[in-house]
Amino acid sequence: MGQENGKDDGVLTLATKQCLFRVLSFLDKRLPEYCAIHSFVCAALVSSDTSYRVYFRRKQLSATSTDDNDFSLIVTASVETCIEPKRQINMKCWTLTAWTDDDDTLADAFEAIDVIDWKVDAAIIHYKHHTPYPAITNFLANKHGPANENRDCYPGDQYYFPIHVALNLQISEMNGVYVKSLETCHAKIVYDHWPYSACTKVEHICKEIELLPSAGVFLKENDQLVSWMMCHPPNGMSRLHTLEDHRRRGYASLVTRYLTKRVAQSGVVPFVNIVIGNTASCKFFDSMGFKHLRPINISYSVP
Repeated sequence: MGQENGKDDGVLTLATKQCLFRVLSFLDKRLPEYCAIHSFVCAALVSSDTSYRVYFRRKQLSATSTDDNDFSLIVTASVETCIEPKRQINMKCWTLTAWTDDDDTLADAFEAIDVIDWKVDAAIIHYKHHTPYPAITNFLANKHGPANENRDCYPGDQYYFPIHVALNLQISEMNGVYVKSLETCHAKIVYDHWPYSACTKVEHICKEIELLPSAGVFLKENDQLVSWMMCHPPNGMSRLHTLEDHRRRGYASLVTRYLTKRVAQSGVVPFVNIVIGNTASCKFFDSMGFKHLRPINISYSVP
């Protein structure tokens, strides 16, 4: 692993806190298209936890160049503990997303992240098209075996809400409820109702609630949490859920509007990922003012 000297060509470097500000400035110019990796870098800046990692490579600079932000590749990596579905064993699961001007360098960059043990660790890899990049497919096949045995791919689309519009959203009151940020005591109910809970732990949800914007709708009569949404980088606004007995009352709209504004106030582009075929979610976020941004693909692979 190279040291952060800004001159290494082809060397993958783990960003320091100081360097994260330069990475963020670089990505600012590429919004909203790269809002997912931008949101992750913002999370890494406010976290002291090494589970949020940002790596980079720089282009070859001339001897007279003063450009300190000439990146050729940026990769983010976060780790959670997941349960392998077939064997029901705990394993590390790494979520990877990247910006690069050359997709052919991605597999080599993932290989260079020395904290990932590809023999035993699972991976969730985000890519910018509906189909995974062939070099990444081959890389995962080499590390984890044939795709049909231990890999799932989820093509989807990313939708975003313009920051300048989000900052001016009006949050209207509703009879019988109030809306506010979640607290760590709410992590268990979020976990229990998350369909992909096998890929995380309650402790990780607690950490995200502490660090990042979130929203919950509570009943005034007993302070019961009945609807919620939170941030889950690099997946944006995620884990939207309303308890069955409290649906069709506008709570999902209220919690989404509140979180959209909170995310924008934190300097991050509000966005969501929606799997192809989830027409209900597409209609809902369209009605909330979200705009289609780009296709995505999320590949989940286990050894």
